[in-house]
Amino acid sequence: MVILCTALCSCNAPSAGQTLVANDLIDTNTPYVKWEGRYDTESSEEGYVKVNLYHTATGFTVDFVGTKLIVTFESEINKNSQDRYPYYAVALDDEVLPNPNNERTFCLTGGKQEIEIVGGLAYGYHTVKCLKMSEPYDAKTSVLALETDGNFVKRNIDNDQGALRFLMVCASGGSGHGSLGYSDDGKGSMGRNTKNSSSLHAFNYLTARMFGADVQFVANSGWGVYYGRSQSILDVLDYSGITTSNNVSGAKTTAKWNYQQWIPDVIIFNIGGNDTTNGSFNKTTYQAKVVEMVNKLHTEYPNAYMIWTHTNSNAGNYAVASMSDAGIMSAGYMKEVIIPKVGADGTVGANGHNSFYTHVQTADIIANAITEWGFTKLYENVVFEDYLSSLYNF
Repeated sequence: MVILCTALCSCNAPSAGQTLVANDLIDTNTPYVKWEGRYDTESSEEGYVKVNLYHTATGFTVDFVGTKLIVTFESEINKNSQDRYPYYAVALDDEVLPNPNNERTFCLTGGKQEIEIVGGLAYGYHTVKCLKMSEPYDAKTSVLALETDGNFVKRNIDNDQGALRFLMVCASGGSGHGSLGYSDDGKGSMGRNTKNSSSLHAFNYLTARMFGADVQFVANSGWGVYYGRSQSILDVLDYSGITTSNNVSGAKTTAKWNYQQWIPDVIIFNIGGNDTTNGSFNKTTYQAKVVEMVNKLHTEYPNAYMIWTHTNSNAGNYAVASMSDAGIMSAGYMKEVIIPKVGADGTVGANGHNSFYTHVQTADIIANAITEWGFTKLYENVVFEDYLSSLYNF
């Protein structure tokens, strides 16, 4: 992976072109920008409108005529841990994320930065998709402006809303914790950081990619369905993001999320392991909260299909048992899918989590289950060997 963490603030504004700021960034009637994932907006002291991108795999898609795209970002880095600069990945024109081209990867180093995320292009029509690879507790990131030396193109709303939509409710396993770490010694003792972690290289995103689906994550490493109480996914489903405070109270400072703003076709769960290892864990309460969470999302999205993924773990089996007792499993919209355990295929990533190699295999398992509902894959899965240069070895 190419790491562009130097001071990338030297992009000179073009003498002619177009800049999207303020309402042009967030217009939903005749938009220039398709915002990916959950987000909220706020006004800055300098008069900007900031589009806040909290969760992993949030970002934007934009079309323009020109030779380059410059983005003004603002980031607040988690100062409690090292190596937490947030990473983004870019797809240009016909490229599809995750991108094996490492030149399409960059990171933010804090404060306001202007970054030319693509440049030197042949003058003409281009499409750029830019998604965050890192998790919300690593940094709060915002977009303040988009700039090109040509002009931006209004979005086709019907086309933007035509793709399938996958909602991911998960913790570290599904959000790519350590996914770019790689070893074949079965230990996975490499420490986790943002360089070796990416949701775009983890099974949730890889599964959605095969169906050409848009994604939305409600996820963070270390969080559970209900335990620990300060890191409960159930308690933050109603909000736009998780912040660097890494707790429920911080998440509740973000805007309330409008569930009808983005309606998923498929919801994939991979959560619960952090509940069962918490010192306050109570099986009965946990099972009741699983049912509450699933029922809440089923009420909001009655037509969405759901998958509960787990590694045949206690957390997974407790959850499936409670959903069976509640009649959820027999209702037809929820399916259980068993996925490989960490190191089951002889590889592990970083900090005891699966590597990209295992995530690729896991995505195939989940995708096959989704096709049983009649969904059609648009792409084949990625090929692990194409991404070897992106991995961090011992």
